[in-house]
Amino acid sequence: MTRNILVQWAQIQRKLTGLSDHTLEPHGAGTWSPNTDVYESADDVVIKMELAGVPAESVHIVLENRVVRVEGLRRDPQSGESAAGYRFRQMEIEYGVFSRTIELPFAVDGGQARARMQNGVLSVRLPRAREADGHRITVTTENQP
Repeated sequence: MTRNILVQWAQIQRKLTGLSDHTLEPHGAGTWSPNTDVYESADDVVIKMELAGVPAESVHIVLENRVVRVEGLRRDPQSGESAAGYRFRQMEIEYGVFSRTIELPFAVDGGQARARMQNGVLSVRLPRAREADGHRITVTTENQP
């Protein structure tokens, strides 16, 4: 039991240290926030998000000014009738609607943005721009060019 509490505490600390310059996002009931890394170079900013079990077609990315919003849905394959007869012992994977909003450190070129889903990780590459613009970004998978 003690080990489980320590593991959960470590997970909470990892989540909180990722908030360094970000405020807590308001979420609706049942909305979860995926683990996200954001890093920048002289030419672009890259967002990586853990989305295991989320199909690329259910991920929506919107760029407005210097804010990127990633939303989607991860369905629970064990919900409903398939869960009949099961008594859950431990549940740590979050399912349902997710949303994450990231404020960018500089204006980006939405027309040149690229998003790719590979091995359960979404990578969004946003090149620098002179002026911020709004754009919808299409997600490709590892099977697409």
